[in-house]
Amino acid sequence: MHDIKANHATNDSVKTYNVATGHLILEHNYPRCKPTQEPPCIPVDVNAVLQTVTADELRVGAWVNVLGYVRREESSVYVEAVMVFRAGAIAVGEYERILHHSLEVYRRVRRPG
Repeated sequence: MHDIKANHATNDSVKTYNVATGHLILEHNYPRCKPTQEPPCIPVDVNAVLQTVTADELRVGAWVNVLGYVRREESSVYVEAVMVFRAGAIAVGEYERILHHSLEVYRRVRRPG
């Protein structure tokens, strides 16, 4: 969702889960979108971890951590999960503050001076 790299870890909430394909859509409205825009989201292929993922982790609205590999397929990007686990109690404001600072550091490193 945020400048995706080869190995990826994310902490976002489940928007949808497609049982037939084994794909989750994770989303988190940060940075905030205009009311007319959809929040950023990322598809996650969980087929490789279906033996260990619980129904609670696939529930719409659940906050989960995903570790996996970013894959590119034609014009789309998705995460191939190697691990999915509950995020537990999330202090969303604190999470967004840390994410904001992390993105600022990334921008400064990318654009020095």
